[in-house]
Amino acid sequence: MQWTLAVLAAIPTASAAREIVLGPRGVPGGSPEVTPTVDSALRYANVFKLAVGPVMWSQVPRVDTNSPALTSALAALFVGGLARTWSWKQAGRPHPVSVTAVVLELVAPPVLIVWQRRVASR
Repeated sequence: MQWTLAVLAAIPTASAAREIVLGPRGVPGGSPEVTPTVDSALRYANVFKLAVGPVMWSQVPRVDTNSPALTSALAALFVGGLARTWSWKQAGRPHPVSVTAVVLELVAPPVLIVWQRRVASR
């Protein structure tokens, strides 16, 4: 479980860092042709995605305990997947990399929460 969390935490961290630095060009299939407000909102929102990784890494040594911080971080990723699903419905199918991210965000957090609770209950 520790290795899984550590590796999975790298995904939102790397993705967010890329999108903060590159803006819309950092998004798979992205375009620099967005309004300054959308560029600003994208970079701002990615700061929160960036924060998820370190929170998850901080909990790696404590996976055998009940961890509200880990549950909250995973829940945030799950809700992010729901938000992307809503965007998909309203704006159309995103880039294949983003589709993969949606699937990962909707599947991995619930699985990891259940797994972590089983580990903690032992």
